[in-house]
Amino acid sequence: MEVLAVVLVMIGIIAVRVISFFLPDWKAIKGEYLSERKHLGYSVLGIGILLVLFILSQLILRL
Repeated sequence: MEVLAVVLVMIGIIAVRVISFFLPDWKAIKGEYLSERKHLGYSVLGIGILLVLFILSQLILRL
């Protein structure tokens, strides 16, 4: 169970980097205009995914 919890947290850490950092830049390169609000939304989404996966990993460790 510990291995599954660690894998979930690692997926969350990678998701934060991809969603918060690379996705807005990739969309800007493709020509889509990103307002400050959308850029902040991607950051919040990445952190939210990390928090959800962290909570799931803690629930798995409690079993």
